[in-house]
Amino acid sequence: MATRVRQAVWDCFSEARPTVQLVFLLRYLAAAGLGSPGGFPHPSRMLVGAAGWFLATTAIYLFNGVADRPEDIRNGSTRPIAAGRLPTRTALTAAGLLAAAGVACSFAPGPVAGALVALYLLLGYAYSGPPFPLKSTYYTCTATGLAAGLATYLAGFVAGGHPLDEALLVFAGMMTLWMGGVGGVAKEFSDIEGDRSAGRSTWPIVLGMAGETRLLRLLALGVALTFWTFASLYSTSLLWCAATVLLGALAVVVTAGVLHASADRSERRRPYIAFMWTQHAAHLVLGISLVAGPPV
Repeated sequence: MATRVRQAVWDCFSEARPTVQLVFLLRYLAAAGLGSPGGFPHPSRMLVGAAGWFLATTAIYLFNGVADRPEDIRNGSTRPIAAGRLPTRTALTAAGLLAAAGVACSFAPGPVAGALVALYLLLGYAYSGPPFPLKSTYYTCTATGLAAGLATYLAGFVAGGHPLDEALLVFAGMMTLWMGGVGGVAKEFSDIEGDRSAGRSTWPIVLGMAGETRLLRLLALGVALTFWTFASLYSTSLLWCAATVLLGALAVVVTAGVLHASADRSERRRPYIAFMWTQHAAHLVLGISLVAGPPV
């Protein structure tokens, strides 16, 4: 019994995509840190709030895994639900428990933080659930990604308990565009078959492989160069973060540039991998810069 429970917990965690969970947590902590250069007024409340956001994000992605099961099977996904290792009923039960725990924890920094996580969970449901899943069209899918990123930074800022500053505005704004714009396009390359079978109108289905590639390369370079410009003008301590994103944008450009119509799923996933690791790297660089000194 204990072994089955441990396996179910691990499968739920794996289904929720640990690398994605980590970057959402990093977003929350980044906003809290940039909003708190003098230290956190209530560090324990902030950490409980961060745990709540992590739990809520895990619930959202578990629910998405259940909703995406037919398409994931069509795409050849090896995640637990598509592979049949995690029953959908177990995943839905876990998602409900995680969502409830996430809401409870997220009220620790205050009522505004709690209200934000409730709205965040509603957004997560709207993305995958009936009556009109926002994942079905390229424009609603991208808008949802932007909203989820912005909500995470806003929740972290609220938990930080300090006035808004230029560094937070620049970093959160640019990384939200990186997530919703660049990531929203890059993630669709590897799921074309399943999305088409489900009747979705995603970026590659609407624009074709060549059109989506051009759009992705333009977005990646555009966001990176804009980040560098704003960091130079308003918060020079973010220049290392901007440089990290610029290097990541070049990786996205290169990996997207070599794609062709007959590329297999692993090849089509490379731009997304470059996008994802750029997010992690930029937030880690920010953490190092905050430890080294306050933003200027």
